[in-house]
Amino acid sequence: MISMQEKRTKRLFITAIIIAILAVVITMSEIDAPKDGTTENVDVEFDVVADVNDAVTANNAETLDPIDEAAILSAASNQYSGSQTIRGKPRNYITQLIFEMEDSLIQLNATNLTIPKLEEMAIFIYESMSISTRNYHSVQHVFDIITHDARLDNNPIAILAACFHDCIYYHVDGGLTPVQAVMLKGSFKVEGPQSEDHDDKDYINSQQIYNFFATDKKCPADSSTDNPLRNLQMVETIFGYTPGQNIKITYDGLNEFLSAVVAVRMLQDYVPMEILAQIACCIEATIPFRQVDPNTGKTHMARLYDNMKEATYAYNLQLSDEDLVTSVQRACLLSNSDVGNFGTKDIHWFLDNTWSLLPETNESLRNEYVYSVEHFHMALFKMYGFFGFLKPEVVFHDFQGVPAVSEMDQLTQECSNNLAFGRTYVGAKLVAMSLVSAMAILTGGDAPISLFTGDLRAAERRSSQVIRTSVTKNQARFQLGRQSARSSDFFKTASIRNLQDPPDECLKNCNQLVYEILAKGRRSATSFDTKQSPWAALLYGYVGDEGLNRILKDHTLYPMTEERAWSLLRALPLEPVHSIVNTMAEQALSRAEKIVDVISQLEESKDD
Repeated sequence: MISMQEKRTKRLFITAIIIAILAVVITMSEIDAPKDGTTENVDVEFDVVADVNDAVTANNAETLDPIDEAAILSAASNQYSGSQTIRGKPRNYITQLIFEMEDSLIQLNATNLTIPKLEEMAIFIYESMSISTRNYHSVQHVFDIITHDARLDNNPIAILAACFHDCIYYHVDGGLTPVQAVMLKGSFKVEGPQSEDHDDKDYINSQQIYNFFATDKKCPADSSTDNPLRNLQMVETIFGYTPGQNIKITYDGLNEFLSAVVAVRMLQDYVPMEILAQIACCIEATIPFRQVDPNTGKTHMARLYDNMKEATYAYNLQLSDEDLVTSVQRACLLSNSDVGNFGTKDIHWFLDNTWSLLPETNESLRNEYVYSVEHFHMALFKMYGFFGFLKPEVVFHDFQGVPAVSEMDQLTQECSNNLAFGRTYVGAKLVAMSLVSAMAILTGGDAPISLFTGDLRAAERRSSQVIRTSVTKNQARFQLGRQSARSSDFFKTASIRNLQDPPDECLKNCNQLVYEILAKGRRSATSFDTKQSPWAALLYGYVGDEGLNRILKDHTLYPMTEERAWSLLRALPLEPVHSIVNTMAEQALSRAEKIVDVISQLEESKDD
């Protein structure tokens, strides 16, 4: 039986050990302190100190229970070889990525992990997602996904998958960077001229053509884990590819496959294949908008489960059937978070995300200074078609009860509402831009849109992040330097300010929220368009929902021709057309005479 005095002596001994540990930590912090002696804004958190302090507090309680020396000493040493980052508030995306990956890999008992390796991975992700072609699929998208669903919070496999899942966006980025090409060796062949300006054999010329394929032969299940093809072929199996298959962007999930290969190759030295397989499973699930297989009747999540089962057998993965089910359910949650804005009740957020995608799918809009009427007309035409084509049933997915039926029903219903709303909003903008396109065609042909509408102010030409008015505390930590978007002066000429509102009896035939957003503006500005759409609001206010749908159904709006231009002009009410076209004449002075002539002819035809 240990006496009270012996307990006190033992406590003093443990306290002495703790003080010694703290002294070492403090000394190290002084070594790492800024050499200029400044301490402003330094917010350092030592996890070792925090863990030791917790242990001291627990053992200084009034009750003298036996002390767990092993737990106290473990708190000071269990920090993967002393390599953990010194934690302050992250002030940039690279540091955020390092923290997220570090925390996740520690939870997964990663081995051989160092801060330089974490930084290398974070920089790769950052550079890949910060290319000028990215707008929606930027680094911020990673953190939007992580914080969208609380079930993914502190889920290390899902977080790692989110970090890597959009690294490669081949068709949007216009190819692979040299670093990406090296990372993806074995997944593609290159055709085209070799560069003579670079000695580096890994340099990829922009004129070269990439052909992506699955490898011809599979590694035997008992092959060495050092085989460089083993992990690549495991990913191919999870994605359901057949040996030698050509992998296409549209139907085969090329971008997601290449991103999964990057993730597996960058992480393979730190976690076992079982973890890598589950990360690849999550990334595969983010291939969007897939239908039920018409031959088997299986959803793509059911097929993903089958693929994971095949990979488990082929590569001797130590994953139980319960592990496989959990892997696919986790993948469902990540996939649903990836398209979470489709299921939101916040219609402003949905529209802002939709608009931020336009420059990625319409290269011309990235050239914000000189894109033409035809360019923006085409972008709206494609977006309108997409809203009509996309079925709510293929946006969100479940597997064996996750998410629950009630949640899936709610997501699908909100998605249906958002698509219908978006189609009306985009349809109104499409009709207005078709009017601009008609006037361009009838007065001399296509031209930069600013000729007819006026210039965007320089301050408004910079890309703006999508703004959410309500975020959780967890989401708030990922909002780096976001500033409120300024109202654009685009369109704000005297003539536009003096446009008459549509008659009240006409407005009764409109969706009031659609009209309000057109007239007052979306929440976030973009580099290529204004938040407000006064011409679209004016036309929509006059024709209403029924008239808008009739015009969109009865008229071919794109591509615009002279015949289609006159047909559209005659179908629209004269009063708003007259106001809008007169405003165009004030801007496009070089075409003013022709614009006035067109409106005169239109008035004469209306009189007839």
